[in-house]
Amino acid sequence: MAWIILLVFTIIRIACGVVVIIYENNQNNDGLLAASTILLNAGVFPLIAATIGLIRIITALDFQNSPGVRYGLILSRIFFIGGIFVIVAGASIVGDTDHPKKVSTGSDLVKSGYIILAIFVATLLGFQAYFWFKRAGLTQTSVTVLRGISTAMPFCLVRLTYLFLSIFRPSEPRWNELLGDTAPYVVMGLLMEYAVVCIYIFTGFQIPPSKKTREELLAV
Repeated sequence: MAWIILLVFTIIRIACGVVVIIYENNQNNDGLLAASTILLNAGVFPLIAATIGLIRIITALDFQNSPGVRYGLILSRIFFIGGIFVIVAGASIVGDTDHPKKVSTGSDLVKSGYIILAIFVATLLGFQAYFWFKRAGLTQTSVTVLRGISTAMPFCLVRLTYLFLSIFRPSEPRWNELLGDTAPYVVMGLLMEYAVVCIYIFTGFQIPPSKKTREELLAV
């Protein structure tokens, strides 16, 4: 599953590069402008999905009999899927540049979707805090995964901060990844994404094969 998410991240980055190149050769196309902006920020979603996957490993190993954790994970997924749905719906409306009211509505939907996404990220932070509180009772594998998530989370937060600035302050050149300054996007955007990818890959190699039994995992 983790490799599938990494593959999705790679595909998004390749598609983003293609669309941006096409836009640079046709800058009068507002639809390409909207698509380029969305794809430049879309790399965040596979990283968040990978975080959910790692949290699931911890819950499967140590919290199978905890209804609160299970329902909390379900609720967080609802926020994640709902946020993506609202963002996609808003983005599809923003592309209709012939109707200014629709563009405004679409922009509001996109912002609402990212607010929902922020709530979801807050639930992820809540999970991490709870797991650290219960650290003494976790398996070694869960502790390894938790360390990986916690190491990656500051990079995720910086990336999300840039995303929100680019969405809510698009008129400021510093936060416009397509038409503004390149340096903030490279430092707060791309480097943060690649740092998270590297951390999660390293963490993945520290996790024992899934065929091992729970008793074997406890002995690690």
